[in-house]
This record gives sequence, structure tokens and C-alpha cells, in this order.
Amino acid sequence: MTGILLTGCADNDSSNWSLSPTFTYDNMTLHGTEEKFGMNKVNGESDEPEFPVNKGRQYNVYFLESIEDFNGKRYKMTATHQNSDDIVELYEWQIDNKQSGAKFALDKEGLWKIDILVDDEPYTSFIVEAK
Repeated sequence: MTGILLTGCADNDSSNWSLSPTFTYDNMTLHGTEEKFGMNKVNGESDEPEFPVNKGRQYNVYFLESIEDFNGKRYKMTATHQNSDDIVELYEWQIDNKQSGAKFALDKEGLWKIDILVDDEPYTSFIVEAK
């Protein structure tokens, strides 16, 4: 799956990058920001990485803040590779009942900073590893 490649002023001090910890919510292990945003892979092989390189996968995404009303808003997910200034647009879709889906692939091994925007406003960021 190809995305839109945006170049420019990514905040990309690669020396400060470290993998974000996973967390548990409703008996699911999620990647993201605890109590704010989480996502997990829902297809592919059980023994493959959560973010396999160059393999498009389907993910469930969850907006976890209890006081925020997300219904009807749109979210956008972008990614920046640790060794690049390129920003790849991964997915954009509507939020329904604090949930949505996403389908994307990361095209390089290594650490990626995932940025989540809600109605074009920065919401949260976290680091994942593509293998």
C-alpha cells in the first residue's frame, strides 16, 4: 500500500527515539499512548511482528480518553522513520464510538514515530518498530 510522501520540517532528533511501551486495555495489548490512544493488528500471521515491513495490515484503533467526545471527528495517522525527514500519510478515517480502523504498511525496518491528529489538530505520538 502506498501513502502520500510529505517532506519538510519533521521534528526528528533521532538520538531521543526509544520504543514506546505497550499497555493493556480491555484484555488487549495495545501500541500507543496509555489512557489516550491505542492500536492493535487484527490480521496477518500470529508469529509475525506487529508492524511487518512492506506488508499491509489491518489495525483496530481506540480513542481511550473518557471525557473527550470523538464521534463524527476524523483522525489522521502519519509516520516518520527515525533516519528520514520524510513524513508518510498512513491513514485517515472517521471515528465512530471512540473506535476506527486503519490499513497501512511501513516500508522500512526500524523505528517509526506515529503521529495521530484529530480534526487536523495534533493529538498524540508514539514510537513503534517495523521488522
